[in-house]
Formats: sequence, structure tokens, C-alpha cells
Amino acid sequence: MNLAAASYTVTASSLHWLSAGTMIGCVGCVLKAQESPKEDKGTWMFRHKSLGLLTGMIIAPRLAYRIFNRSAYKIEELAGASSIEHILAKISHGGLYAFMAIMPASGIAMGYYGGKGLPFFTTTLPGVVKTDENKKSTGEIAKQSYKIHKTLGTYGKYLIPLHAGAAATHSLRGHSIFARINPFSRP
Repeated sequence: MNLAAASYTVTASSLHWLSAGTMIGCVGCVLKAQESPKEDKGTWMFRHKSLGLLTGMIIAPRLAYRIFNRSAYKIEELAGASSIEHILAKISHGGLYAFMAIMPASGIAMGYYGGKGLPFFTTTLPGVVKTDENKKSTGEIAKQSYKIHKTLGTYGKYLIPLHAGAAATHSLRGHSIFARINPFSRP
């Protein structure tokens, strides 16, 4: 087996794990906010938005790297998996990439164009300044971004455990799935 085709590059692996951590934290914070009493919701949403902005900062170079280094992503399909599994894997990966690109983009647009700004851990980056001329258009962008963010978040959050579950299933089958994506050691 060609080792270059059997594993991801160190850069791709690192970006994978960085974005995984921020995305899981982001989803976890919004789920916690939904369960929290009213006085705690704001704190959890601030964390959610901070991790969402950080996710966007990580996803942007990850997507660029993926696009400009397509040959580095020509990973061999795992032996022993059916053609249906390969098709489902491609669909779920495509969905996960769409989710991790659209969620930060829509969240950032919502905060910026809504005028409240972008929370980022210890500060809030300012949003658009509302004027009589732009109030309607920026409000429309924020409203549309909210609809996209809310709808995609409701369903897309299931892609993360689906992805993790598929990786665990492959590992239990004896596939060296985690060696392929480990940035600290190469297979």
C-alpha cells in the first residue's frame, strides 16, 4: 500500500483535529444553553459564539488547503467496506464539510449584520453600524442568516456523531482509521 495515499498530510490532520475540537465545543455549548436556566443562557451562548468564530477561523484555511491540495486527499478506500459504505461516506463527508462551512459563515453574518457584533472569548468584535440607509438591508441579511443557521444546526449537528461513530466502527473492524488522520505519527 502506498503510504502517501494511505494517510493524510500533517497539515490536513492538524486542521481536522483543530476544527473537530472547536465544532464539538460549539455544539456542546449551544446544547447546554438550550437546557440552562434563563440566567445562564447568555454565558453559554457567548461561549458558543466564541467557539463558532474560532471554528470559522480554522475552517477557512482548512477549506483552502483542501481545495488547493486535492491530490493530498486522494486517500485509498478502506478494504472490506461495501460500495454502499463508500457512497455513504462520501455523502456524509460532503455534508460535514457543508455544515462546517455554512454554520460559522451564517453565525458570523448574523452577529455582524445584526449589529450586536462577534463575541470572541474576552471581547466582542463590533458589528455593522446601523444607519437609516442600511438598517433594512442589514436586518434582512441577519434574519436570513439566522434562518439558515437555525435550520442547518437543528439537523447538521447529527453529522458529527455520525462521523465519529463511523470512525469507531472502522476501528473496531481493524481498520487503521486513526493512524491515517494522526498528525503526530505516520503509518
